[in-house]
Amino acid sequence: MGCSLLLCSCLVALFIPIQAIVDINVATANDIHNNLNRTTSPCTNFWNFACGRFSSTSEYVDNFERVEDQFASAMVEFMASHLGENDTLAPRLIRQMRQYYKACTEDTRKLHGNPRLEELVNQWTLHPKKFLVYGLNGVFIDKRVDVAANDSMRWVIQLRMPDPTDRYSDRRVLQLMRLYEEAWYTRGVVELVEKMHQLQDKYRAENPVVHTWSYSELRQEIPIPHSFFIELLGVNDTEELDHLTFEVSDVEYLRECFRFLRDFASEPKDTYIRARQYVLVEESEPRERNPRSCIHHMRAYLPLGMNYIYDRFIYQNRKEDTSRVLEILSTLKAAFGKYLDANRLQLTPNQLAYVRAKLECIQIKIGNLPEEKSSEFYNNHYGSANFSATNFLANLLEALALRTRLQNAGLLVRNSQVDLRHYYVNDNVRKARTSPFYENERNTITVPMEFLQWPLFDHREHTIFQHSLLGAVLGHEMNHAFEQEGILFDAAGNESPVGLEIRESQPFRDAIKCAEKQPFVSLKERLADLNGLQLAYDAFFGLAHDSRQFEYRPYAFEREFTAPQLFHLSYAQFFCGSLPPVIAHDRDDERVNVSVGNLRQFAYDFNCETSPSSDCEMWRPGEEANSNRNVHP
Repeated sequence: MGCSLLLCSCLVALFIPIQAIVDINVATANDIHNNLNRTTSPCTNFWNFACGRFSSTSEYVDNFERVEDQFASAMVEFMASHLGENDTLAPRLIRQMRQYYKACTEDTRKLHGNPRLEELVNQWTLHPKKFLVYGLNGVFIDKRVDVAANDSMRWVIQLRMPDPTDRYSDRRVLQLMRLYEEAWYTRGVVELVEKMHQLQDKYRAENPVVHTWSYSELRQEIPIPHSFFIELLGVNDTEELDHLTFEVSDVEYLRECFRFLRDFASEPKDTYIRARQYVLVEESEPRERNPRSCIHHMRAYLPLGMNYIYDRFIYQNRKEDTSRVLEILSTLKAAFGKYLDANRLQLTPNQLAYVRAKLECIQIKIGNLPEEKSSEFYNNHYGSANFSATNFLANLLEALALRTRLQNAGLLVRNSQVDLRHYYVNDNVRKARTSPFYENERNTITVPMEFLQWPLFDHREHTIFQHSLLGAVLGHEMNHAFEQEGILFDAAGNESPVGLEIRESQPFRDAIKCAEKQPFVSLKERLADLNGLQLAYDAFFGLAHDSRQFEYRPYAFEREFTAPQLFHLSYAQFFCGSLPPVIAHDRDDERVNVSVGNLRQFAYDFNCETSPSSDCEMWRPGEEANSNRNVHP
């Protein structure tokens, strides 16, 4: 008993590494000061001013790596202990997680960097027909289990052409094929990959038409092999498959692709699929297997188990964190409600009611865990997985197949519905999410428990730190509900003609054009960045706030910067670190600089020269609409 209590105290210490610091606000302010690059003007490059010294003063790549490291430290300590062995809720689940972790950290066998041709062709992994079963997506088609566009509670199978990012895996396949040029079927793989890419380039459209079909209708329209779905779902006859609903896009691509595949030699096709399976596992296993990297790997591939352990045995502040996060969301909703009162986009009464209903129904979920609390659910959820304590690669294949089974669960039940008691996000990511994310179909912002750690958040911090960083992040996610894609979904997560009316209205289109003036990677992310910071600022200071009208008293923990300046500096800490490669968002320095450059008060706060034409605002009332001055917080 004494050992268990001692371990618990150690885990708590790992979870709150600054508990011994007398004033967390001093620690936060000091962290901000340590990152400052005073050789840069905040008016010309705010990211560099706020974050320019982060890389030279921190041992971490960014603050995400920092909080992920804290999470991993606590979980490694747990895995090495006996805590939870007699857990009354889910002892089997905990045992499975420990077996997977043990194999990951102790099994030294790894994939051979360049497998022999005969190994790749004749021995590697499974029969090619089973590639969808074992989580290999983006080969010929992208297959997803999701909810219907017009019914967010009904499961459907979505089929489309592969995402462009899947070409990174194809490049690795072609690299392998170059080692085996003596075999005719490896040359056939090159031809196959090139043909697939040509077809994708030919038919890719920004907003392809989506068709809703039964299985029989799908087979009439597209010559997809019957074996795809027999292997994937484990059924034997078409009658069972006809209970399914398919939402199919990129139809012309799919037709031509499968006609081509039907007549293409089987050996190159099989070799290509086996090579892609090999690459999937190669990309999925940790590059260097050690206790921390295994924890992060398991976060991505076994999210329910890892989140269960963290929440039950390590997370100490759920009550306090939930209370503060809900308070911040409430202030954001109130500020957005004032935006709607001003009605900058000239919405009709019906359109305003649509947006207000969606705003009111936005929910927050702390941690990616289902509502279900029963022992039966948790203890049996991974019951079909046969994890070993000695063979990591076999476990990884089990985890990939398990993820597919969990995604497909319930599909074959007639009129299958989403069971919200058991629902959690179980997608195809290879790196777990640490930052909050928004789901249109659930109208919900999920805040991972890993995120709610200092220096990104602490319930003991002053509200200016909480509202500036977490508030801006939640504001960003909340605004995904109201950008050009999110606006199409109503309060219940269904696509709505009212949302389409709003998106096609001239004021809405003009607001989007403003955001398009500067280059961007993703328009919806650009809009969420701009609108999220503006919303967080207005929620904290008030819509009519003008720092030129105030003489600020310094905070006890920060005497150099005024409250608005500290707000901006705290906001930027979310983006401090080595600049990441551009994938779905703009580069972090661009995100910060563009966002503050389009917040009209920023120039006032730092005494910068400004031009009203630089302000790109969408929902926010114009400056002339704010006639009432609010009191400084």
